Amino acid sequence: MKAFIFLIFFSILCSYTSNAQDNQAQIPAAPVRKSPVPLNRSAEALGISPKVQQKIKTMTNAPINIALFAVDRRTEQEAGNSDVVMIISIDQLNGKIKMASIMRDTYVKIEGKGMDKINAAYAMGGPQLAIKTINQNFDLDIKDYMNVDFYGAAKIVDALGGIMVNVKAQELPYLNNYLDELAIYDKISAVHVQDPGLQKLNGKQTVAYTRIRAVGKGDYERTERQRSVLVSIFDKLKGSGQEIFPVFASEVLPNIETSMANFTLLNFAGSILNSKNKTIEQARFPLDKEGVGKRINNIWYLTTDLKTTTSSLHNFIYKNNTSSKK
Repeated sequence: MKAFIFLIFFSILCSYTSNAQDNQAQIPAAPVRKSPVPLNRSAEALGISPKVQQKIKTMTNAPINIALFAVDRRTEQEAGNSDVVMIISIDQLNGKIKMASIMRDTYVKIEGKGMDKINAAYAMGGPQLAIKTINQNFDLDIKDYMNVDFYGAAKIVDALGGIMVNVKAQELPYLNNYLDELAIYDKISAVHVQDPGLQKLNGKQTVAYTRIRAVGKGDYERTERQRSVLVSIFDKLKGSGQEIFPVFASEVLPNIETSMANFTLLNFAGSILNSKNKTIEQARFPLDKEGVGKRINNIWYLTTDLKTTTSSLHNFIYKNNTSSKK
């Protein structure tokens, strides 16, 4: 639904880092962010196995993996499933940024809960269990997360003045249906998108667009919409000037919940800024040939051989990262 928002944050932080050496006085004070849910950062609590820890230790400049969630909730009181599960990887060795969507219906083991859809982990145990579930099922070392809810996503896009999206004719009625749903919560009339084509969408329109899954290949194509919008926002902001700083501080960052401290965020942004390849590599897992939809107890799941999907995911994240410590 809204995972595209997170890279907005990365992009603007890159601007901060880029200008810091030339004019530190123009960097605004750190704004107040949404309070994150405290994480137990032990490897055991995060589901990082000894085998994974050892693998990472053997790498030179191992990729940095961050979990990106977009929780489907309309109020802060709702727990909400993570409507989007993504992994953003910073390949420090090869200077690349990679973005991997995990299909939300993927059938995985959730510790203490049994087998279920991966998106249910967030509602069951917040970011702690959601991160642990990703790490345990896919042999990863994720230690931090970022999350934005339904309304926060729309506010961020509006703060940035909207974004350009290419809306297909067959997507139009579904986009507007989602806008009508939002209007019920907001108790104001929906602003419909009138025509297909490349055009600027506001926050609610953009969020509605990324929720569409009744057109094309269902949730498969929806993840493509999410990633394409995220990439377009990243590209738009790469050349943003310092005028974006006040907007970022007052309207963007407060709508993002993250476990990362400001210093960590800036270091993370610096990795992105210094990347040799500005093109974001993206993929979706399970791969088409590795996922099969099945009804289990009358509930639809996307099943996969987790070992096979883990191998494919690792090939994507760690590809060409073969340098090891001596």
